[in-house]
Amino acid sequence: MNFDLIILSLSMLWALYHTIKNKQLFGGLIVLGLSLGIVFAFLRIGNSAQTGVVIFLLAATTALVYALFWQKFRWAKQIILVLIIFPILLYWLFKLNHLPGTEWLRFGLFIPFIAVSYGLIRHVNLKNEWGFIVILLAEAFTLFYPTLI
Repeated sequence: MNFDLIILSLSMLWALYHTIKNKQLFGGLIVLGLSLGIVFAFLRIGNSAQTGVVIFLLAATTALVYALFWQKFRWAKQIILVLIIFPILLYWLFKLNHLPGTEWLRFGLFIPFIAVSYGLIRHVNLKNEWGFIVILLAEAFTLFYPTLI
């Protein structure tokens, strides 16, 4: 629990710094939504954990819509962004609805790391999206590492 909080907090701080430095409005709104969701989820005051997860999922869905429809991205950039966002969304939707197969979806949380690796190898320009990519990678890591232990 504390390890998750440390990793997600560091990723939030880096993403906020990168977004302020980069000055991109829509990416900044997504980072702000993801950060608020994480803060509410870790506050644990009343119903704030559930509210935080919902805010996080709404921001991640906004990032998915941004990746698919906002600008004319190259197909490689679109695919990479979808492969980063979609496994996390799918996992949380299964988890929140108590659907069977949620534990098997944890293995799919390794896909965002493969997508980012491909993007780095192929030099795909993800400069404006690094803020929310880092938060989503940290989320995927905190959900995936318990299966390794």
